[in-house]
Amino acid sequence: MSIRFRQYGEPRPLAFIATGAVLGIVVGVLIYLLNPDNGDYSARTAFGYLAVFCGLLGGLLGGVVASVLSYRR
Repeated sequence: MSIRFRQYGEPRPLAFIATGAVLGIVVGVLIYLLNPDNGDYSARTAFGYLAVFCGLLGGLLGGVVASVLSYRR
């Protein structure tokens, strides 16, 4: 009796990038909610900066994960 595994093709990079960006935005929102207001920026500006920065960073990390998973020796 042999066990068969289903082999999938290459990972879809856009799915990894989009998932990383969404998770990054969630992390940015959590950072915004957990840190007290320091008065340098308005609340909306701080929220926007954190959401954009963490979303871009998450998308970048998602792209790196997709490229690592698609690398074959």
